[in-house]
Amino acid sequence: MDKTKKLFDEITRDYTGFRCYTEPKWNYLNRCARLECERIRNLLEQWFKNFPSKAQDDLRKRFQSKKDQHHLSAFFELYLHELLSKSGFSVEIHPVMRNKSTHPDFKVLKDGKPLFYLEAKVVSLSDEDISAKARENQVYKVLNRIKSPNSFIGVKVQGTPVTNPPGTKMRRFLECKLSNLDLNTIAKQSEQDGFEALPQWEWKHDDWQVIFFPIPKKLKAQAKLDVRPIGLQMYNPRLTIPHIGIKQAIQDKATKYGELDLPYIVAINIMKEFGGDDIDISNALFGEEQVALIFRRNELIGKQFRRKPNGAWYGPNGPQNKRVSAVLIAVGLTPWEIAKITPVLWHNPWANNPLPLRIWRFPQVILNKKSAQLRKKRGKKAWQILGLYPDWPE
Repeated sequence: MDKTKKLFDEITRDYTGFRCYTEPKWNYLNRCARLECERIRNLLEQWFKNFPSKAQDDLRKRFQSKKDQHHLSAFFELYLHELLSKSGFSVEIHPVMRNKSTHPDFKVLKDGKPLFYLEAKVVSLSDEDISAKARENQVYKVLNRIKSPNSFIGVKVQGTPVTNPPGTKMRRFLECKLSNLDLNTIAKQSEQDGFEALPQWEWKHDDWQVIFFPIPKKLKAQAKLDVRPIGLQMYNPRLTIPHIGIKQAIQDKATKYGELDLPYIVAINIMKEFGGDDIDISNALFGEEQVALIFRRNELIGKQFRRKPNGAWYGPNGPQNKRVSAVLIAVGLTPWEIAKITPVLWHNPWANNPLPLRIWRFPQVILNKKSAQLRKKRGKKAWQILGLYPDWPE
């Protein structure tokens, strides 16, 4: 393959450590010499060969982006193309739509017969949260330059920084604290009383509160300077509402192409830091769960479980966004999780163009409108179709 037609650089690699806090995901994967990274690169290069040549330049540019959202978006498209191809479908990239200037990501066919359109979307943290996390990571990068041969540093975090914290000042503050420690005494205290006995040092910046504490290393690990000093990070829970992001992704795509002549699937990859499970997905599609308490006079006589009419597919006026036939949802799919995660297809029971169950080989979820119960239909695992093994790439 032409060098300009590859996802990764042809370079000598010798770095086997972890990804730096502020490092773009593509950059690390490109320079990492670990065997797992090599396996990932080899697999993705093979997938890239299979990707239509007319769309390779655009995909490669986004895949190599320093912005992780763009990188993961391109990866998701590459993954979906390969998954569909290995499932026996043929895939047309950016099909021309009649009387429209826009076009979905894929048109999927079987034996030359058009079956459905598919549009891909990655759901992640908001731009504000991503910026705050980037500011935190910049500090951790500075702190990991501290020379702390005999103890790790524990970090407890509350809140998020609104402006860039002074990483260099924090580093000097910690170096001063660490230099005055009696590690033997601290080690004995922590063995008896756990983390509670360790000294704690507080640092505040904006609404960001950080508590540092030393974690004595075992004797055999002491004096090793090639180990990152931050050994433990603890975060207070942050409020994320995954179903809102899922719902918004569907609504953004639902009317983008108007009425279509085929079923229409929206594929969504929910990033791990955003979270998401079957309950979140159900809330996003069919409305949030709620409990109605039934009283007779002042006596509670029963409970009734129902949903608010605020789902992507069911709103205040009943079924809506009926142009979307189904959503294909993966949670936390990255190049490292290719074999471990299998997307699940959730069917829209009110779709204008329903997608036939028989054409899909992977797990599916179907709503029985009469009983209001969700039924899961088993299917193939992604690793089986992709020719991998369950723990790949380890």
